[in-house]
Amino acid sequence: MAYELQFTDLAQYAGMFASGAATTLALAAVSTALGVSLGVLGAAARDSRHAWLGALAGGYVEAIRNTPFIVQLFFVFFGLPALGIHLSEYVAAILAMTLNLGAYSIEIIRAGIAAVPIALRY
Repeated sequence: MAYELQFTDLAQYAGMFASGAATTLALAAVSTALGVSLGVLGAAARDSRHAWLGALAGGYVEAIRNTPFIVQLFFVFFGLPALGIHLSEYVAAILAMTLNLGAYSIEIIRAGIAAVPIALRY
């Protein structure tokens, strides 16, 4: 049994596909820039001399990394409006993706810094 895919019917939706791809790339670019920035700040906080700052960053990392992304997205999109914080769908998506990527970036950057010998760090 052989299948032959017919994409000719989808040609009329090419503009919608292009718009969706552009929106996806824009959301990814913005949330990546913000998430990596958050990761740098969080990694500095994790290695801070202040124990409370390291514990706060550690708690954030554990809370985000131990919950599924879809739960985080639902919390930002549906939970924040229930608390009186209303965001557009784009801002909610950027916020959720930034918080998620930020937590992973913190650990990636912190581990990278820890891998460098102390004599070479400063």
